[in-house]
Amino acid sequence: MQTIFWPQMTVELNMTYAQLNAGISCNVAGLAVGSFIFVPFTKKYGRRSTYVISTAVLAGTAWWSGRMNTIADVFFVHQRGMANGLYIISVMLGNTLIPTISGVQAEAQGWRWAYYTTGICLTIMTFVFLFFFEETKYVPVSVGQSSQAGPHEVEGMKKPPAFATSKLDGSPVVPVGHRASATTLEPPRMKTFRQRMQFLTPTSEPLFRGFVTPFQTSMLLHVLFTAVQSANAIFFLVLMSSVNPIVFSAPPYSFGTAGVGLMLVGPFIGNAIGSLYGGFCGDWVAVRLAKRSNGVFEPEFRLYILALPAVLMGSGLAIYGVTLDRRMHWIYPSIGSSMYAFSMGAIMDISFTVVIDTYTDITADCFVFITFIRNAGTIALPFGIVPWLDSMSLTYIFVICGCISSGFALLFIPLVIWGKAIRKASEHRYEALRVKVASY
Repeated sequence: MQTIFWPQMTVELNMTYAQLNAGISCNVAGLAVGSFIFVPFTKKYGRRSTYVISTAVLAGTAWWSGRMNTIADVFFVHQRGMANGLYIISVMLGNTLIPTISGVQAEAQGWRWAYYTTGICLTIMTFVFLFFFEETKYVPVSVGQSSQAGPHEVEGMKKPPAFATSKLDGSPVVPVGHRASATTLEPPRMKTFRQRMQFLTPTSEPLFRGFVTPFQTSMLLHVLFTAVQSANAIFFLVLMSSVNPIVFSAPPYSFGTAGVGLMLVGPFIGNAIGSLYGGFCGDWVAVRLAKRSNGVFEPEFRLYILALPAVLMGSGLAIYGVTLDRRMHWIYPSIGSSMYAFSMGAIMDISFTVVIDTYTDITADCFVFITFIRNAGTIALPFGIVPWLDSMSLTYIFVICGCISSGFALLFIPLVIWGKAIRKASEHRYEALRVKVASY
């Protein structure tokens, strides 16, 4: 959202674009390490405290920014792609449409009030989480009772007859005892409101393992592939987000904050279509190929539809840079950024779903590592944007970036060919991590 306000902030705060880009680097660094800080504590102490603390911190930083002077077990396999697509659309909704609205507000009331509005919303959310959000962490409770009977005789069991026959075909069946009466166990009592609202719900899993296990998932090829694809997509998205206010606020465009914000509508539409493409088509292809394979599903089936997004990703970046460099009508760079956003949505949706399909039992740890790589790869980028623009034209910058992005996106081809074999070879690593996570 902040990049939308740069035309106003450079004047009011007397700051350069290079300084504002440095602030973006700090934001990305926070995103990179945030998951490693919060996720292990969430596993150890529960979800309620994480939601309350994180929303309170966000509310505080939003108010502070406004005053300154200088964000698998629910869906079946054939539904996961669409579910991930809707998730990515929701994320991009916050990254594109909300800044568009904020730009219009900044045009009318100033950029500070956009932060005040954010602070108001987050403050309300903090109180909602504090007083109404119940702990959802599941803590297993054993209700079993030890048996007092001997090893060969169980109390309450009747001796089976010497011979028994099946009612279906008259063939002998193995004699099995049956209980004369079942032991009645009382279900656990429902927690009181005070228990459900307690701030911490600690359990016995070691906290240190929560920081180490995500890094160990990097030894799994599909996780590494998804991390690279995610970093590739976010890297160039941050680049375009930083270039937009610099170029569109200058002649011949001379857009204000509202105009700069409206340039994000195209990428949102493209990303929404791409996410639905990756979700719907990925699920459809997975089902079709599974039927052709005698009902055997392989996670790599989803990757076949990545050819189109891989080509459009680089093409979109090139169109964006060339048309912007020639100062063509704003609709042309908007088309280019929309093509890139389409590819970004499709690639992230499919690669995320592949990880969920392949490593279901350690998905949370996999995505902690993916989030870290995705944001860590972008930390240094904002520092170099202004010098890069001074030394090279937008055409060369984005043509080079287009070739790089499509090159990384085309890595799905080796995964289609050898992914299954490598996944089988690394099965022992996954099993070791699965057992470790299950023992927490």
